[in-house]
Amino acid sequence: MSIRGQVKGIYNGILRLPSVISDWVVLNGSERLAASFLKRFPQPELTADDKKAIDEFWRTYGIRFKDYKWFQMYYGVTGIHDPRFIPDPIARFALFRHYNDERSIPGWDDKNLYDFFLPDIRFPKTLAHIYHNAIYDGDWKHCSQDRLSALSEKIFNDLGEEKEYVLKVTRGSYAGQGVKLLKATSPDDIKKTLAEHIDGNYIVQERLYQSDFLSQFCHSSVNIFRVITWRHQGEIKVLSTSIRFGLEGYFTDVCYIDGEEIVNVVGVEKDGTVKEQYGSFRGLTDISVDLHERKSPNFDAIIDMAKKGHERLHPFDIVGWDITPDKDNNPVCIEYNVSTPGTILYQYANGPFGGEHTEELLAFLLDKGNVKKYIPKKYRIK
Repeated sequence: MSIRGQVKGIYNGILRLPSVISDWVVLNGSERLAASFLKRFPQPELTADDKKAIDEFWRTYGIRFKDYKWFQMYYGVTGIHDPRFIPDPIARFALFRHYNDERSIPGWDDKNLYDFFLPDIRFPKTLAHIYHNAIYDGDWKHCSQDRLSALSEKIFNDLGEEKEYVLKVTRGSYAGQGVKLLKATSPDDIKKTLAEHIDGNYIVQERLYQSDFLSQFCHSSVNIFRVITWRHQGEIKVLSTSIRFGLEGYFTDVCYIDGEEIVNVVGVEKDGTVKEQYGSFRGLTDISVDLHERKSPNFDAIIDMAKKGHERLHPFDIVGWDITPDKDNNPVCIEYNVSTPGTILYQYANGPFGGEHTEELLAFLLDKGNVKKYIPKKYRIK
Protein backbone atom coordinates (compact mmCIF):
# COMPACT_ATOMS: atom_id res chain seq x y z
CA MET A 1 0.00 0.00 0.00
CA SER A 2 1.27 3.47 -0.86
CA ILE A 3 2.02 6.09 1.80
CA ARG A 4 -1.00 8.03 0.56
CA GLY A 5 -3.18 4.96 1.02
CA GLN A 6 -1.82 4.36 4.51
CA VAL A 7 -2.49 7.97 5.50
CA LYS A 8 -6.02 7.73 4.11
CA GLY A 9 -6.60 4.51 6.06
CA ILE A 10 -5.38 6.13 9.29
CA TYR A 11 -7.53 9.21 8.62
CA ASN A 12 -10.65 7.11 8.01
CA GLY A 13 -9.88 5.10 11.14
CA ILE A 14 -9.75 8.28 13.20
CA LEU A 15 -13.07 9.42 11.75
CA ARG A 16 -14.64 6.09 12.76
CA LEU A 17 -13.24 6.17 16.29
CA PRO A 18 -16.32 7.79 17.94
CA SER A 19 -18.55 5.20 16.26
CA VAL A 20 -16.29 2.34 17.35
CA ILE A 21 -16.29 3.58 20.94
CA SER A 22 -20.06 4.02 20.87
CA ASP A 23 -20.54 0.48 19.53
CA TRP A 24 -18.28 -0.92 22.24
CA VAL A 25 -20.30 0.82 24.94
CA VAL A 26 -23.63 -0.33 23.47
CA LEU A 27 -22.42 -3.91 22.98
CA ASN A 28 -21.08 -4.23 26.50
CA GLY A 29 -24.25 -2.76 27.98
CA SER A 30 -26.38 -5.05 25.85
CA GLU A 31 -24.36 -8.15 26.79
CA ARG A 32 -24.72 -7.45 30.50
CA LEU A 33 -28.52 -7.32 30.43
CA ALA A 34 -29.11 -11.08 30.55
CA ALA A 35 -26.29 -11.69 33.03
CA SER A 36 -27.65 -8.98 35.35
CA PHE A 37 -31.15 -10.39 35.11
CA LEU A 38 -30.02 -13.93 35.94
CA LYS A 39 -28.05 -12.64 38.90
CA ARG A 40 -31.15 -10.97 40.31
CA PHE A 41 -33.66 -13.57 39.20
CA PRO A 42 -32.00 -17.00 38.78
CA GLN A 43 -33.54 -19.32 36.20
CA PRO A 44 -33.13 -23.08 35.58
CA GLU A 45 -30.02 -24.23 33.73
CA LEU A 46 -30.49 -25.29 30.13
CA THR A 47 -30.32 -28.96 29.21
CA ALA A 48 -27.80 -30.43 26.80
CA ASP A 49 -30.61 -30.80 24.25
CA ASP A 50 -31.52 -27.11 24.66
CA LYS A 51 -27.93 -26.06 23.96
CA LYS A 52 -27.63 -28.40 21.00
CA ALA A 53 -30.80 -26.98 19.41
CA ILE A 54 -29.55 -23.41 19.94
CA ASP A 55 -26.16 -24.22 18.37
CA GLU A 56 -27.74 -25.92 15.37
CA PHE A 57 -30.23 -23.13 14.68
CA TRP A 58 -27.78 -20.21 14.92
CA ARG A 59 -24.97 -22.03 13.09
CA THR A 60 -27.07 -21.58 9.94
CA TYR A 61 -26.54 -17.82 10.26
CA GLY A 62 -22.83 -17.94 11.09
CA ILE A 63 -23.43 -17.24 14.78
CA ARG A 64 -22.40 -19.05 17.94
CA PHE A 65 -22.87 -18.14 21.60
CA LYS A 66 -20.11 -18.87 24.10
CA ASP A 67 -22.71 -18.96 26.82
CA TYR A 68 -26.46 -19.34 26.74
CA LYS A 69 -27.51 -16.62 29.19
CA TRP A 70 -30.04 -15.01 26.87
CA PHE A 71 -31.75 -18.31 26.20
CA GLN A 72 -31.64 -19.30 29.86
CA MET A 73 -33.39 -16.02 30.65
CA TYR A 74 -36.06 -16.36 27.96
CA TYR A 75 -36.67 -20.07 28.49
CA GLY A 76 -36.94 -19.60 32.24
CA VAL A 77 -39.28 -16.61 32.12
CA THR A 78 -41.61 -17.80 29.37
CA GLY A 79 -41.45 -21.57 29.77
CA ILE A 80 -40.94 -21.70 25.98
CA HIS A 81 -37.87 -23.64 24.84
CA ASP A 82 -37.30 -22.26 21.36
CA PRO A 83 -33.87 -21.42 19.87
CA ARG A 84 -35.47 -18.70 17.73
CA PHE A 85 -35.44 -16.24 20.65
CA ILE A 86 -33.25 -13.33 19.54
CA PRO A 87 -30.65 -12.04 22.05
CA ASP A 88 -30.50 -8.29 22.42
CA PRO A 89 -26.98 -7.87 20.91
CA ILE A 90 -28.12 -9.64 17.74
CA ALA A 91 -31.26 -7.50 17.55
CA ARG A 92 -29.38 -4.23 18.09
CA PHE A 93 -26.38 -4.85 15.84
CA ALA A 94 -27.91 -7.02 13.12
CA LEU A 95 -31.69 -6.69 12.84
CA PHE A 96 -32.19 -3.00 13.51
CA ARG A 97 -29.07 -1.88 11.68
CA HIS A 98 -29.78 -3.99 8.62
CA TYR A 99 -33.45 -3.16 8.31
CA ASN A 100 -33.48 0.47 9.47
CA ASP A 101 -31.47 3.34 7.99
CA GLU A 102 -29.63 4.82 10.97
CA ARG A 103 -28.83 8.01 9.08
CA SER A 104 -32.54 8.76 8.69
CA ILE A 105 -33.50 8.25 12.34
CA PRO A 106 -32.70 11.77 13.67
CA GLY A 107 -35.03 13.41 11.16
CA TRP A 108 -37.90 10.94 11.05
CA ASP A 109 -37.94 10.23 14.78
CA ASP A 110 -39.23 13.70 15.69
CA LYS A 111 -42.71 13.97 17.22
CA ASN A 112 -43.05 17.53 15.95
CA LEU A 113 -42.91 16.22 12.38
CA TYR A 114 -45.22 13.22 12.66
CA ASP A 115 -48.08 15.06 10.99
CA PHE A 116 -45.87 15.78 7.94
CA PHE A 117 -44.62 12.22 7.59
CA LEU A 118 -47.93 10.49 8.30
CA PRO A 119 -50.74 12.91 7.44
CA ASP A 120 -53.34 10.13 7.26
CA ILE A 121 -52.60 8.75 10.73
CA ARG A 122 -54.45 10.10 13.74
CA PHE A 123 -52.22 11.42 16.55
CA PRO A 124 -53.28 13.25 19.72
CA LYS A 125 -54.45 16.75 18.79
CA THR A 126 -51.53 19.17 18.66
CA LEU A 127 -52.04 22.48 20.45
CA ALA A 128 -48.59 23.97 19.85
CA HIS A 129 -45.16 23.18 18.47
CA ILE A 130 -41.91 24.44 19.97
CA TYR A 131 -39.31 23.96 17.26
CA HIS A 132 -35.89 25.47 16.63
CA ASN A 133 -36.33 28.24 19.20
CA ALA A 134 -39.71 29.29 17.86
CA ILE A 135 -43.34 28.70 18.84
CA TYR A 136 -46.05 27.65 16.39
CA ASP A 137 -49.71 26.88 16.82
CA GLY A 138 -51.17 23.47 16.02
CA ASP A 139 -51.33 24.34 12.31
CA TRP A 140 -47.67 25.43 12.15
CA LYS A 141 -48.43 29.16 12.03
CA HIS A 142 -45.59 31.07 13.62
CA CYS A 143 -46.44 32.70 16.92
CA SER A 144 -44.49 35.87 17.63
CA GLN A 145 -44.15 37.20 21.17
CA ASP A 146 -47.04 39.59 20.70
CA ARG A 147 -49.30 36.67 19.72
CA LEU A 148 -48.25 34.40 22.58
CA SER A 149 -51.05 35.56 24.88
CA ALA A 150 -53.69 34.97 22.20
CA LEU A 151 -52.36 31.47 21.47
CA SER A 152 -52.26 30.60 25.17
CA GLU A 153 -55.84 31.78 25.64
CA LYS A 154 -57.01 29.74 22.63
CA ILE A 155 -55.31 26.61 23.96
CA PHE A 156 -56.82 27.18 27.40
CA ASN A 157 -60.30 27.55 25.97
CA ASP A 158 -59.89 24.43 23.82
CA LEU A 159 -58.94 22.25 26.79
CA GLY A 160 -61.57 20.07 28.38
CA GLU A 161 -63.08 20.62 31.80
CA GLU A 162 -60.02 19.20 33.54
CA LYS A 163 -57.83 21.82 31.81
CA GLU A 164 -55.03 19.28 31.44
CA TYR A 165 -52.55 19.04 28.59
CA VAL A 166 -49.40 17.10 27.73
CA LEU A 167 -45.92 18.47 27.11
CA LYS A 168 -43.51 16.11 25.32
CA VAL A 169 -39.87 16.26 24.36
CA THR A 170 -39.90 15.51 20.63
CA ARG A 171 -36.40 14.15 20.10
CA GLY A 172 -34.40 11.43 21.82
CA SER A 173 -37.06 10.57 24.41
CA TYR A 174 -38.02 6.99 25.16
CA ALA A 175 -39.69 4.80 27.77
CA GLY A 176 -42.00 7.57 28.94
CA GLN A 177 -39.20 10.02 29.67
CA GLY A 178 -39.73 13.62 28.68
CA VAL A 179 -43.53 13.47 29.02
CA LYS A 180 -45.39 15.71 31.46
CA LEU A 181 -49.07 15.97 32.27
CA LEU A 182 -49.77 19.60 33.18
CA LYS A 183 -52.83 21.44 34.49
CA ALA A 184 -53.67 25.04 33.66
CA THR A 185 -55.60 27.31 35.98
CA SER A 186 -55.45 30.19 33.50
CA PRO A 187 -54.01 31.04 30.06
CA ASP A 188 -50.97 32.48 31.86
CA ASP A 189 -49.96 28.97 32.96
CA ILE A 190 -49.83 27.87 29.32
CA LYS A 191 -48.01 31.00 28.27
CA LYS A 192 -45.40 30.35 30.95
CA THR A 193 -44.96 26.73 29.80
CA LEU A 194 -44.39 27.81 26.21
CA ALA A 195 -41.98 30.59 27.11
CA GLU A 196 -39.94 28.44 29.49
CA HIS A 197 -39.38 25.70 26.91
CA ILE A 198 -38.59 27.80 23.84
CA ASP A 199 -34.93 26.74 23.90
CA GLY A 200 -35.83 23.09 23.28
CA ASN A 201 -37.96 20.99 20.96
CA TYR A 202 -41.37 20.14 22.40
CA ILE A 203 -44.93 19.43 21.37
CA VAL A 204 -48.02 20.42 23.35
CA GLN A 205 -50.95 18.05 22.92
CA GLU A 206 -54.41 17.44 24.25
CA ARG A 207 -54.70 14.91 27.04
CA LEU A 208 -55.92 11.61 25.67
CA TYR A 209 -58.52 9.54 27.51
CA GLN A 210 -58.17 5.86 26.70
CA SER A 211 -60.77 3.18 26.14
CA ASP A 212 -62.47 1.32 28.95
CA PHE A 213 -60.77 -1.83 27.66
CA LEU A 214 -57.25 -0.48 28.27
CA SER A 215 -58.27 1.19 31.52
CA GLN A 216 -58.81 -2.29 32.94
CA PHE A 217 -55.05 -2.71 33.19
CA CYS A 218 -54.31 0.64 34.88
CA HIS A 219 -56.67 3.59 35.24
CA SER A 220 -54.14 6.39 35.69
CA SER A 221 -51.62 5.58 32.95
CA VAL A 222 -52.15 5.90 29.21
CA ASN A 223 -51.69 2.26 28.25
CA ILE A 224 -50.77 1.23 24.73
CA PHE A 225 -50.76 -1.55 22.21
CA ARG A 226 -47.18 -2.12 21.05
CA VAL A 227 -47.47 -3.44 17.50
CA ILE A 228 -44.18 -4.46 15.87
CA THR A 229 -44.34 -4.45 12.08
CA TRP A 230 -41.87 -5.61 9.45
CA ARG A 231 -41.69 -4.72 5.77
CA HIS A 232 -40.88 -7.84 3.76
CA GLN A 233 -40.93 -7.97 -0.04
CA GLY A 234 -43.26 -4.97 -0.15
CA GLU A 235 -45.73 -6.34 2.39
CA ILE A 236 -46.15 -5.05 5.96
CA LYS A 237 -46.32 -8.00 8.35
CA VAL A 238 -47.05 -8.00 12.09
CA LEU A 239 -44.34 -9.71 14.15
CA SER A 240 -46.12 -9.34 17.49
CA THR A 241 -48.65 -7.32 19.47
CA SER A 242 -48.52 -6.63 23.22
CA ILE A 243 -50.27 -4.40 25.70
CA ARG A 244 -47.98 -2.23 27.81
CA PHE A 245 -49.41 -0.70 30.98
CA GLY A 246 -48.18 1.23 33.98
CA LEU A 247 -48.73 1.57 37.71
CA GLU A 248 -51.63 3.30 39.40
CA GLY A 249 -50.74 6.87 40.22
CA TYR A 250 -48.49 7.35 37.18
CA PHE A 251 -49.52 8.96 33.89
CA THR A 252 -47.26 7.15 31.42
CA ASP A 253 -47.16 3.39 30.88
CA VAL A 254 -43.48 3.42 31.91
CA CYS A 255 -42.26 4.92 35.18
CA TYR A 256 -39.09 4.94 37.24
CA ILE A 257 -38.96 4.08 40.93
CA ASP A 258 -35.59 4.40 42.66
CA GLY A 259 -33.97 4.39 39.22
CA GLU A 260 -35.64 1.15 38.11
CA GLU A 261 -37.71 1.12 34.93
CA ILE A 262 -41.16 -0.22 35.72
CA VAL A 263 -43.54 -1.36 32.98
CA ASN A 264 -45.92 -4.29 32.64
CA VAL A 265 -46.60 -6.20 29.45
CA VAL A 266 -48.97 -8.91 28.27
CA GLY A 267 -49.16 -10.59 24.89
CA VAL A 268 -52.11 -10.27 22.53
CA GLU A 269 -53.32 -12.97 20.14
CA LYS A 270 -53.93 -12.24 16.45
CA ASP A 271 -57.66 -11.83 17.11
CA GLY A 272 -57.11 -9.25 19.87
CA THR A 273 -57.51 -11.62 22.82
CA VAL A 274 -55.28 -10.94 25.82
CA LYS A 275 -52.98 -13.79 26.88
CA GLU A 276 -52.79 -15.13 30.43
CA GLN A 277 -49.18 -14.38 31.37
CA TYR A 278 -47.90 -10.94 32.43
CA GLY A 279 -44.30 -9.83 32.34
CA SER A 280 -41.98 -6.99 33.32
CA PHE A 281 -38.24 -6.38 33.37
CA ARG A 282 -38.24 -8.61 36.45
CA GLY A 283 -39.56 -11.51 34.41
CA LEU A 284 -43.06 -12.74 35.16
CA THR A 285 -45.20 -10.22 36.98
CA ASP A 286 -47.30 -11.47 39.86
CA ILE A 287 -50.14 -8.98 39.50
CA SER A 288 -53.87 -9.35 39.56
CA VAL A 289 -55.69 -7.73 36.65
CA ASP A 290 -59.46 -8.17 36.86
CA LEU A 291 -60.50 -8.20 33.21
CA HIS A 292 -64.19 -7.87 32.45
CA GLU A 293 -63.30 -8.03 28.75
CA ARG A 294 -60.43 -10.13 27.33
CA LYS A 295 -60.81 -9.29 23.65
CA SER A 296 -60.01 -5.80 22.41
CA PRO A 297 -62.82 -3.97 20.62
CA ASN A 298 -61.94 -2.67 17.16
CA PHE A 299 -58.64 -4.55 17.22
CA ASP A 300 -58.44 -4.78 13.43
CA ALA A 301 -58.38 -0.96 13.26
CA ILE A 302 -55.31 -0.89 15.53
CA ILE A 303 -53.45 -3.33 13.30
CA ASP A 304 -54.59 -1.52 10.16
CA MET A 305 -53.25 1.79 11.54
CA ALA A 306 -49.83 0.28 12.19
CA LYS A 307 -49.66 -1.27 8.72
CA LYS A 308 -50.92 1.86 6.97
CA GLY A 309 -48.45 4.07 8.82
CA HIS A 310 -45.53 1.77 8.12
CA GLU A 311 -46.19 1.95 4.38
CA ARG A 312 -44.97 5.58 4.44
CA LEU A 313 -41.91 5.05 6.65
CA HIS A 314 -39.71 3.98 3.76
CA PRO A 315 -36.30 4.21 5.50
CA PHE A 316 -37.40 1.71 8.16
CA ASP A 317 -38.40 -1.92 7.77
CA ILE A 318 -38.93 -2.70 11.47
CA VAL A 319 -41.14 -0.30 13.42
CA GLY A 320 -42.65 -0.43 16.91
CA TRP A 321 -46.03 1.34 17.11
CA ASP A 322 -47.56 2.67 20.33
CA ILE A 323 -51.29 2.91 19.72
CA THR A 324 -54.11 3.47 22.19
CA PRO A 325 -57.85 3.36 21.51
CA ASP A 326 -59.78 6.42 22.70
CA LYS A 327 -63.05 6.36 24.63
CA ASP A 328 -64.89 5.40 21.44
CA ASN A 329 -62.38 2.60 20.72
CA ASN A 330 -60.92 4.48 17.76
CA PRO A 331 -57.12 4.10 17.54
CA VAL A 332 -54.74 6.99 18.18
CA CYS A 333 -51.03 6.69 17.49
CA ILE A 334 -48.98 7.96 20.43
CA GLU A 335 -45.64 7.44 18.68
CA TYR A 336 -43.63 5.13 16.47
CA ASN A 337 -40.20 3.69 17.30
CA VAL A 338 -37.60 3.29 14.54
CA SER A 339 -34.33 3.26 16.46
CA THR A 340 -34.54 0.28 18.83
CA PRO A 341 -38.17 -0.91 18.95
CA GLY A 342 -37.28 -3.29 21.79
CA THR A 343 -37.22 -7.06 22.08
CA ILE A 344 -36.98 -8.19 25.70
CA LEU A 345 -40.47 -7.38 26.99
CA TYR A 346 -42.15 -8.39 23.76
CA GLN A 347 -40.42 -11.77 23.71
CA TYR A 348 -41.52 -12.29 27.33
CA ALA A 349 -45.05 -11.56 26.15
CA ASN A 350 -45.16 -13.45 22.85
CA GLY A 351 -42.16 -15.73 22.50
CA PRO A 352 -39.48 -15.36 19.78
CA PHE A 353 -39.31 -11.85 18.32
CA GLY A 354 -39.92 -12.91 14.72
CA GLY A 355 -42.41 -15.63 15.53
CA GLU A 356 -43.43 -17.52 12.40
CA HIS A 357 -41.38 -15.10 10.30
CA THR A 358 -38.07 -15.70 12.14
CA GLU A 359 -36.30 -17.60 9.35
CA GLU A 360 -37.32 -14.96 6.79
CA LEU A 361 -36.29 -12.19 9.17
CA LEU A 362 -32.79 -13.66 9.58
CA ALA A 363 -32.32 -14.70 5.95
CA PHE A 364 -30.00 -11.77 5.21
CA LEU A 365 -27.43 -13.43 7.49
CA LEU A 366 -27.12 -16.34 5.08
CA ASP A 367 -24.83 -13.93 3.22
CA LYS A 368 -21.39 -14.17 4.85
CA GLY A 369 -20.75 -10.54 3.95
CA ASN A 370 -23.70 -9.47 6.10
CA VAL A 371 -22.50 -11.67 8.97
CA LYS A 372 -19.17 -9.85 8.90
CA LYS A 373 -20.88 -6.47 8.52
CA TYR A 374 -23.49 -6.77 11.26
CA ILE A 375 -22.54 -9.48 13.75
CA PRO A 376 -20.02 -8.49 16.46
CA LYS A 377 -16.84 -10.54 16.10
CA LYS A 378 -17.26 -12.36 19.39
CA TYR A 379 -20.51 -13.94 18.13
CA ARG A 380 -19.20 -15.04 14.71
CA ILE A 381 -18.23 -18.59 13.87
CA LYS A 382 -14.61 -18.41 12.78
